[in-house]
Amino acid sequence: MPVNITVLMDNEAGDGLASEWGLSCAVSLGDRLLLWDCGQSSAFLDNARELGIDVAKAELLALSHGHYDHAGGLPGLLKAGFGGTIYAHPGSTRERFSVRHDPPESIGVLQGMPPFEPVEGSVEIAPSVIMVTDIPRLPGNYEAIKGFAFDREGREADHVVDDAFLLIETRQGPVVLLGCCHSGIANSLAVLKDRHGIKQVHAVIGGLHLYNSDRDQMEQALNALRGCGASLIVPGHCTGEEATRVLMRKLDAIVRPMHSGMRLKF
Repeated sequence: MPVNITVLMDNEAGDGLASEWGLSCAVSLGDRLLLWDCGQSSAFLDNARELGIDVAKAELLALSHGHYDHAGGLPGLLKAGFGGTIYAHPGSTRERFSVRHDPPESIGVLQGMPPFEPVEGSVEIAPSVIMVTDIPRLPGNYEAIKGFAFDREGREADHVVDDAFLLIETRQGPVVLLGCCHSGIANSLAVLKDRHGIKQVHAVIGGLHLYNSDRDQMEQALNALRGCGASLIVPGHCTGEEATRVLMRKLDAIVRPMHSGMRLKF
């Protein structure tokens, strides 16, 4: 079955399309349409129309976690006529804050969201598509959680346990579709091996959250990506421009920077 992934929203955009600090993708499995995240705002809907994708026909929306830049467009999606199933980790609905700013900023947008199917561990949400969450944080592995808390005072740290990714089986091999990768790419790829027995993937796509990583964290990400054997890396959103340049320079794989309007076929 052919698998097509279309980037509906990213930090960068193709000609005539919108961009924002956010992520949204449409995944087509034959004649079935799935949505992965819904950006920071309803701007991804305008991109979808320009790209000829009717989001109202999607049978499901899977949310990578409960931050504003991945779930902020949900009200607009519902208003546009989407009536499919929403999949999310139970922890995604908590109120949460970025305490790196003064004053702290509210970054959780899913309080009071409509009914959804809770996903814990790994759950097949469509044929050949598994949503993977509750990713173990292994000692020594980088995780992008600095400055997140469940309260404005920063007393209760938010480890973003709802962080998730999609594992998609394609003709060319497993494809990993990331959200923000708050668990860290080393931990995300490790759970594939430990929980699913997958040692090698064909492609890694999405946000790698390396925009504020240091040299050691960057090197760990490079080693993890080399170790998974991916022949295609498509970094976007929170990966960062400098980190993307490093990936392009130091990996033997094909590295194609993501942008709104990109279409990937497997």
